Amino acid sequence: MKIHVALMAMAILFTTTKLQAQTGDAATYETKGFFLNASVLGASWTMDDLSFDDEYGGGAGLKLGYNFNNNFGLFTSLNAALMNPDENEYVLAHFDIGLQGTFGATTSRFRPFLNVAASGMTAQDDETEINGAGLSIGGGTLIFLSRSMALDISYTHGLIELSEVTQGSQTTDIDENATTMRVLIGLGFHF
Repeated sequence: MKIHVALMAMAILFTTTKLQAQTGDAATYETKGFFLNASVLGASWTMDDLSFDDEYGGGAGLKLGYNFNNNFGLFTSLNAALMNPDENEYVLAHFDIGLQGTFGATTSRFRPFLNVAASGMTAQDDETEINGAGLSIGGGTLIFLSRSMALDISYTHGLIELSEVTQGSQTTDIDENATTMRVLIGLGFHF
């Protein structure tokens, strides 16, 4: 899956760069100001210290942010994925507040970015809820389709410290580490 996403991103990069070079278009793709992103995602997670196999699922997410200039901004995001859709399904959700740095010139349709965020995570089914918080780091690329709309392809890796498990009305404190991974593909609007 990761190889397919990387190959698709490189093909889009080559195509958009080639088209821009042929037309001689001096358009600018400003990222300064507010942005909103809606995406689909693939997610997985594992508990590091337990014999807990990776579990996978798919879902959707929203990201809202503000760029102070064309290269630096703040964002908040919320995304959720339905895990193990065939058996014992549950929801894995993340809430992130972070910083994002965007690279490249405003004349380029291809704008890579890196981000870092404080993250909250929850995994919930009808009976159990597992909560934690940690740090997420990620990166991706904005591929502008117009002056204000971009295809947003990104990967986020979370290092989460699980802190509590709730079953019914009973809450138990825990101290376990988890790793989460999210691949997102969406459309971003800059305004």
